[in-house]
Amino acid sequence: MQKGVVELISPTSGSVLGYLRMFNISDSVSVQTSDWETYPVQGATAQNIVFPLNNGTFIVTDTSQLNVESRLSLGTTVGYTGVAVSPNERTAVLVDGPSGIVELLNLTSLQTVWKVTFNTPTGTTAYPSDARWSPDGSTIVVPLRDNNSIDILSAQTGQIGQETSLTSGSPTTVSINGHGNTLGVELNNKTDVFYSYPALKLLGSVSFAGSSISPTRGVFTPDGEYYLEASGTSNSVAVISLSNFNVVNTINLAQSSAPGLANIQITPDGNYVYVNQPGTPATGGIIYMFTLSNIATTSGAAVSVPMTTAPSFAIPISMTLGNYLADNVLLPPVTGLHC
Repeated sequence: MQKGVVELISPTSGSVLGYLRMFNISDSVSVQTSDWETYPVQGATAQNIVFPLNNGTFIVTDTSQLNVESRLSLGTTVGYTGVAVSPNERTAVLVDGPSGIVELLNLTSLQTVWKVTFNTPTGTTAYPSDARWSPDGSTIVVPLRDNNSIDILSAQTGQIGQETSLTSGSPTTVSINGHGNTLGVELNNKTDVFYSYPALKLLGSVSFAGSSISPTRGVFTPDGEYYLEASGTSNSVAVISLSNFNVVNTINLAQSSAPGLANIQITPDGNYVYVNQPGTPATGGIIYMFTLSNIATTSGAAVSVPMTTAPSFAIPISMTLGNYLADNVLLPPVTGLHC
């Protein structure tokens, strides 16, 4: 996505099945490595997909032809931008950190349901840097990086229902477990903290001070026993036991010329983890995939897919949709594609 290219990949073979340049991003535009996209457990099934781009811009495409249907602007500055799709895939939360805007978008009508601007007491952006839905779709949790706080919003109205202030470190990303009762938070001081949800009572923490792991994005395993933390400075994933908040395993993935991981999620079948190493537009990146079985002892990726572009995130889709796109919409793979 950092060069406007979408690629379709088989998770079993690691083969690129097709690609499409959806839009042009000039080389003069700053590289955006802090955008993200998350879908509910079932993966992408809605008729529209929203992609975050540089400079607070979002584009909406249909899933039948990947045509750009709409372009939305929340801000003008490069920074944390992302999309969190609701559990029923009828709406999506759009987040733009530099402008402080969090917006709920109806994915059918493409109309704004509500919009909230988060500012600090001095009037500057509070910098919402992430958003995650509760599994029942009733609430949305938003970390405010420059306000050192975490807010829980009503999904229906956008009003703040619960808030907690942090005394050490600023929150950057968050994750809610499948039961909807535990929240994981990545802080900018190399620490993970865990809270009950939605009460936001502190449960425990894990410090990575002195280690090569710099927490950037985490995800709970479906059984609720572990939290998988991707490192933003190395190709490593820490496995945290939630029974004692200790790191019980470190999964060291294949090295690359530009190490550092970004988004990490669970596949819709609940059997695998996929994580992307963005790399750079010049060198390309890697999509890693490894099994959840024996997660406390596994040592590496089951599938490693080198990319000739710099992948910002991966979105799971059904085999039916994948086959349709490969046969009818995407261009055949090109060796050495750097776009």
